[in-house]
Amino acid sequence: MAHKDPKLPPAPAVPEGDAWIGALRTLGAGTAVTLEAVVRTLYPHDGLPDRVYRRVVLHFDRLAGAFPGLGQSVAEVIDHIEAALPLPFAERSESYRVAALRSIEGSAAFTLIQRTAVRFLYDDVEIWEAFGYEGASHHLGGYVERGFDDLDWLPEPPPLPTDI
Repeated sequence: MAHKDPKLPPAPAVPEGDAWIGALRTLGAGTAVTLEAVVRTLYPHDGLPDRVYRRVVLHFDRLAGAFPGLGQSVAEVIDHIEAALPLPFAERSESYRVAALRSIEGSAAFTLIQRTAVRFLYDDVEIWEAFGYEGASHHLGGYVERGFDDLDWLPEPPPLPTDI
């Protein structure tokens, strides 16, 4: 079980199925769906459910409400990658999605999306649990008493030589 510092704000709730679009406050539905596909393309993990990527989009949505310039930057990136082909970005093959993102990877707006997405995606308790990270432990007394060396997902190291 992963633990997040209780002083930090909780992650936004993500309604199931297509109802998650109704949780948006600032971004449009099309922008949100494309942004979800962008985040999944940037950080692909086949075993993760859609809701973790959608939670990242909801974080972007909240930020866009607080910082309109961020919302405009996201919209510009989405418009650019959607204009590249007649097929929607989310429906393209991975190679086409990667090519579309590579065409803008030097832009400030892309960097903003990429760095913001990585922060919100990997700071999610559900991700931590999926990857076996137990989270912060300061508020639980620290790692020494919580098994800092219990890496049961790694193979046992080879025995040390005895003839040294």
